[in-house]
Amino acid sequence: MTTIANLELLETYYEVISRKLLDKFSMGYIKETNSGVFVPSSLNIIHQAFIHLIDTGVIDKNKPFLDAGCGDGRIVALASSLGIPAWGLESDEELVALAKHNLINLKALGVIKESAAIIHRGNFCDDKSYTNMDHQFSDFGTIYNYDNNAGLLASKIAKEAKPKTVYLLYSGDEIKEEFRGLIFMYDLDLVSNSINTSAALEIPQGFVRVYAKE
Repeated sequence: MTTIANLELLETYYEVISRKLLDKFSMGYIKETNSGVFVPSSLNIIHQAFIHLIDTGVIDKNKPFLDAGCGDGRIVALASSLGIPAWGLESDEELVALAKHNLINLKALGVIKESAAIIHRGNFCDDKSYTNMDHQFSDFGTIYNYDNNAGLLASKIAKEAKPKTVYLLYSGDEIKEEFRGLIFMYDLDLVSNSINTSAALEIPQGFVRVYAKE
């Protein structure tokens, strides 16, 4: 499991990155891409969710994890630091380069150790992206998305993923979505308890919606 020190280091690292993005991207730390919008996930909130989901057996740490639309790589880094082999797909060339750079730095800092943490450029709804990763979409046991083309991804999971594949949808919206072919399990309504100032750059409260393929 991620130690408190490692989580704080991860949060602090991405706090610095988020502040740099305020000057780098025209919309601040939010970046509009050809396939959607990148908004940083709250590491503190997602860490709480992942710990709960691992402890309750919803996330199987032995099955590959996919962040569909991985942005700057923070959720891939978090999953890997928890001992989950993690892959990220991102269509935006600038964000892919940033994510790869971040993972190199986090490995050097010792936050990411033995578990895979790999970033690829591609569209998460396109099968060619997974071929380029030497994977099939059905290989992934847990699929994460920050409310970006969520319906298209849910449809792909319903059609192509293995039964019991877990779909984690992170959203700031209180309205729950229903997806054909997926069972809604429950909501995790979480509030960030981070002491880092990066919380000001992220939504302080979020809903992690847990679905599973029938």
